[in-house]
Amino acid sequence: MRRSRAAWIVFLFFLISSPPFLFAETQKAKLSYFKGNISIFRKQALIYPETNLRIYPGDSIVTAEESTAEITYEDGSVSSILPNSVLKVGQLKKENGFFTTKIKTWVGSVLCKVQKLRKGDAFQVYTPTAVATVRGTVFEATVSKEQETSFNILSGELLAKSLVEGAKTYLLKDKFKYFVGKEGVPDIRKLTAQELEALQSKAKTYIQGFIEEKKEEIEENIEKEIKKGCLGFL
Repeated sequence: MRRSRAAWIVFLFFLISSPPFLFAETQKAKLSYFKGNISIFRKQALIYPETNLRIYPGDSIVTAEESTAEITYEDGSVSSILPNSVLKVGQLKKENGFFTTKIKTWVGSVLCKVQKLRKGDAFQVYTPTAVATVRGTVFEATVSKEQETSFNILSGELLAKSLVEGAKTYLLKDKFKYFVGKEGVPDIRKLTAQELEALQSKAKTYIQGFIEEKKEEIEENIEKEIKKGCLGFL
């Protein structure tokens, strides 16, 4: 009887002391890739980065120069955080099979590839001066040190809006750019040939770097397995 009572007390203590996100209905997100020097902050603690590390609401990811990080969400959408950037994960909700994702780019750039959303899903990217509500697209969100925001759409479409009171929402399609500064006055136009080429180059460079790193990793693993096999016969 005493033993069962002690076990119950331990269980109650666990319920009280456990972080709330363990019991909330949170969609799964992970650090699927990183390169260079990145920092992950969770509740004022610095978390050591590792591939497939679980990412929770409230986590902030900071990338240094020549460093990148990638978050993969449960619905298959991806956010690639480019060098010298700061991103905070706001909401990762899962309810009745539908996903709500909210992230904030404080400074720098993030490339997002968002799966086509169902009615009931939501994916939003906030900056200090604007918000993009995504319908399924590949786009870049960029924030300057002066807190100027650019949403550059490679394909698909999104809704963009300044955060000033009474701001109008704009529907933007592929190869369009939405720019807004602190004053909240938007500038909407087609991407120039140079801007489009630069955006495609960013995506291509990131993907090539990822492939090259994975290729090296696979080759190293094959070499290790070969050595293991050889040693087994000696």
